[in-house]
Amino acid sequence: MTIPSMPSPNTRDRDLQTSIHLVMPADLPADAYGRRMVEALRDSGAGITIHALPGPHPKVDPSAILAADVALARLPDGVPVLLDGNALPNLAASLPADSRRLRFSALVERLHWNEPGLPAEEALVRRNLEQGALALMRRVAVPDETVAAAVQDLGVQSDRIVHATTDTKGAAALLAAL
Repeated sequence: MTIPSMPSPNTRDRDLQTSIHLVMPADLPADAYGRRMVEALRDSGAGITIHALPGPHPKVDPSAILAADVALARLPDGVPVLLDGNALPNLAASLPADSRRLRFSALVERLHWNEPGLPAEEALVRRNLEQGALALMRRVAVPDETVAAAVQDLGVQSDRIVHATTDTKGAAALLAAL
């Protein structure tokens, strides 16, 4: 009879780091930060499971909110979950219930509350949704200093911000922070 050996703590830690769930809009363009970061993470050897959400992101949409609730509820406890910043408005209602169970981090290419031409009322709603969602993140990955400053303006502390370019160096920085 063969008894399987227990994985060492280092192996378990490495396996946890390379088993990442990413929740992102289904219609995210190929050149979006989230998609480019997926490729960089995969090139670095990380295993990624993508959970694609329907709906017009970043606009708040009932079908996307329901899909987000279902996607998060199905994830195993304790796993690292990357949330694409474009999906944050539709994830905002689900995040508080799962923030202690899941290890949330966000990939933020840009904030959407200050888009040109957005009516003031909608901008305020988006700002509140983005600010509330980012407050629940363990880490916020950004591509550059401009986005880092915008995220800090919403109250995210600098020690929770990870500068992660969409290459293997940026992926390594993100993996180390997860």
